[in-house]
Amino acid sequence: MESQDDAGAERGKTSGAETARRTLRVLEGLTHHQPIKLQELADSIGLNKSITYRLLRVLQEEDYAERIPAGGYRIGRAFAGLAAIAAPHTQLYAAARPILRNLVESTAETVTLHRRVGDLSVLVFGLESEQHTLRQVAQVGDAGPLVRGCGGNAILSRLPENDIDVIMIRAGLTSTEADRLRDRLATIADLGYALSCGANHVGVQGIAAPIPFARGETSAMSLVISGPEQRWTEDRALEFVPSLLEAAAAVGRHLDALEH
Repeated sequence: MESQDDAGAERGKTSGAETARRTLRVLEGLTHHQPIKLQELADSIGLNKSITYRLLRVLQEEDYAERIPAGGYRIGRAFAGLAAIAAPHTQLYAAARPILRNLVESTAETVTLHRRVGDLSVLVFGLESEQHTLRQVAQVGDAGPLVRGCGGNAILSRLPENDIDVIMIRAGLTSTEADRLRDRLATIADLGYALSCGANHVGVQGIAAPIPFARGETSAMSLVISGPEQRWTEDRALEFVPSLLEAAAAVGRHLDALEH
C-alpha cells in the first residue's frame, strides 16, 4: 500500500516531510482565524484533533503559537515577529530613519517603531545610541502584548472601544485589571504618551507615543524611547515629551505620504 509520503514523492514533493507540511498547515490555520478552538482548527486544516494538538504543543514551545487564557489558540510572538519583518512596509519604516536619528541624538537612548500584529506590539524598526555601552537593544521582531508596556498601550489607546474590550478578554485580564487598564488608556489618550518600567524587559524604562493621524497600517503604530531605568528615569523621559510627540507626528506624516 502506498504511503502519503511515497505519493507525495511521486508528485514531486520531498519524501519524509509530512510532519513539516502538517505543521505549516497548522500555522496557516492559525492565521486565518484568531483565536481558534482546537477542534475548529483541526477541522479547518483536515487533521485529526490529537495530531493537531501535538503540533500545536511544539509550536507553543517554540513561541510560534500560544494558548490564550480565554480559550483557543493564536499566533505567537515568534511568528508575529517574522510577519512584521517580512511585511511590505519594512522599507517605509526604514525611510523614517532621519526622524528617529534626531531623537536618538537628543536623548542618547534607543528609539524604536512598533506596529500592531493581532494582539501584539512588534518592533519593526529601531536605532540605538552609540553614546553608551549599556543600552536597550533594538531587536526587530521583538514582540509584547498590547495590554502591557508603553509601546503596546500607546497603540491600544487609539483603538476602538470594542476592539480594546476583545483584546483584554483574550488576554485574560480580570475585571479589576481591565478597569485599571481602561483608566490608564484614558490617561494616555489625554496626555498623548505612555510610560512603563520593566513591563516587558526588566530594568528598562520606556516612554511611547501613538503615531497620529496616519492612514492604513501606520494608524496602529507607536514610537518608543527606552533605556536603562537607572539612567533613563521617568523624570528624564518626561523632559522629552515635546520632542517625542513632534517626532511621532512627523513619522506619521512621513509614512502616510510614502504609502500614498
